[in-house]
Amino acid sequence: MRVLPQRRRPRIVLGVVLTVVVVVGLVLIAYLTPLMSVRNTEISDNRTVPGAQILDAAAVAPGTPLLQVDTEAVARRIAAIPSISSARVQRSYPSTLQITVIERVPVAVVPDGDKVHVLDRSGVGYLTYPNSSIPPEIKKLPVLQTATPGPADPTTRAALGVTADLPPQLSALVLRVIANSPVDIEFALTGNRKVIWGDDTRNDEKARTLGYLLSQKATEYNVSAPNFPAFR
Repeated sequence: MRVLPQRRRPRIVLGVVLTVVVVVGLVLIAYLTPLMSVRNTEISDNRTVPGAQILDAAAVAPGTPLLQVDTEAVARRIAAIPSISSARVQRSYPSTLQITVIERVPVAVVPDGDKVHVLDRSGVGYLTYPNSSIPPEIKKLPVLQTATPGPADPTTRAALGVTADLPPQLSALVLRVIANSPVDIEFALTGNRKVIWGDDTRNDEKARTLGYLLSQKATEYNVSAPNFPAFR
């Protein structure tokens, strides 16, 4: 075993100490001084929620050292915006805070007296409009008919999951989504037509089959078993 000369040991110890001091000093500088502070905030993937609203919810003052920013807390504040499903906040040195959001996508509406609630695919009602001022894009959404609409209801989640994944050419035809259980989903289409969908499995096959069936004049189409469709 090689033994270091006595005179080299203090030098090595001193080098280690100096390295530790430098690292600790850099961390303290980054944490306590504005050298690496928030000067820019970049927001990504927001399409309907204004950036100013996201910045207000983030509540990070310019000049805050990046290491002092609690990114998880900032993400929670942003995700509390009704139209945002989730958010990710990252530090980008030397001076940028990066915010990436996932917005909720409207899938259906639920009438409630003189107003309507807008639901995303998970059944979360995140927007409400009075009947007198419903935006045109919301008026195009189908009406969900089910006993207890909401994110805790399996029937709601199944029905809206199917609705959200419909191809655009089929989605444009849907007026109402009628769901009595997770395995009993139906669609009311334009032209006084009805589609018996069944459960929320094999949705791609059912959509393709329905696309073919709609070329046949009928009032009811059954694609609950896509290998054996029917119409009348």
